[in-house]
Amino acid sequence: MYFRFFYCLLFTYSGSLLAVTTQAPSELTAVPDTCVALREGRHCYADVVLSWQQPEVGNYCLRDATSKYIMQCWLKQRQGSFNYAFDSTQSISFELFDSNTSQVIAVSEVKLQWVYQNRQKKRRWRLF
Repeated sequence: MYFRFFYCLLFTYSGSLLAVTTQAPSELTAVPDTCVALREGRHCYADVVLSWQQPEVGNYCLRDATSKYIMQCWLKQRQGSFNYAFDSTQSISFELFDSNTSQVIAVSEVKLQWVYQNRQKKRRWRLF
């Protein structure tokens, strides 16, 4: 009898402990997440909307992951969006971080693709 009581108590406590520690995932999305250029090495241009959501209100900033350039910050917000004029020859990653702790919360990437890859044509010279 005590054995059953112990198991019931253990399952009830562990279930409530899991419920407390489970948190909604942080989210940072880029739409569109792919930019298509005509040829490899050329600039790709797109208007990208970066949107984010957090489970709790806080102070958050959005920055370029490579250069660490801060694009925009929000104070006491749970969600936000930023319009970004994408103009690059390579993929770019973005980071959402907590401005109080400088901890990166979420990462999103805009990937670059090409329709045609640069290939060197073999040119054979003929005299006749």
